[in-house]
Amino acid sequence: MGSSTAVFDPAALADRLRALARADGVWHARDQDAGTMLFAAGDPSTRLWMLESGLVKLHYLTAAGEDWVKSFIADRGLFTASGDLAVDGVARFGATCLEPCRVAAIPLTWLDRSLAADRDLPVDFARFAAWLQARKQRREEALLCRSAEQRYRDFCAVDGGLAARLHQADIARYIGITPVALSRIRRRLGLTGTTA
Repeated sequence: MGSSTAVFDPAALADRLRALARADGVWHARDQDAGTMLFAAGDPSTRLWMLESGLVKLHYLTAAGEDWVKSFIADRGLFTASGDLAVDGVARFGATCLEPCRVAAIPLTWLDRSLAADRDLPVDFARFAAWLQARKQRREEALLCRSAEQRYRDFCAVDGGLAARLHQADIARYIGITPVALSRIRRRLGLTGTTA
């Protein structure tokens, strides 16, 4: 992607949205315990979720009951249950707090009105969409073209701070392997413990 996506800071967009939501009286952040499920696959997707602090796992549950990680949202991030900004969608995945979190659920109808009223906000969202698309493309390429060990090394190199906050099982499910396979990779690399 172009340089505009390389320097884009999603936390800055989250900060801007939080200020707008507070001004409009729709910001109601709540503390959530680790382990709290914010939404599950099949739930209505009518909210923009804004994380003020903590760590959230977005994840799919397979028909066999296996949990596979779509992504992690850390600290000042934002996400929806459908993965896009469609107002009347249905959650395609679940969201679970991995740490104590402070999170607000903003109605997507408010976001639609805000996007219509503020000419700069759609530009910021277009940049956010491009940034997100670039991340998804890199992840897809890694899952298809890189070995499991390379994916693990890349994750630790790029998201080392995040890796230190995660359990080995969640890292494994994020890079597309089983926890047992990740344990073997970590042993080969001379690593031990439950985190990266």
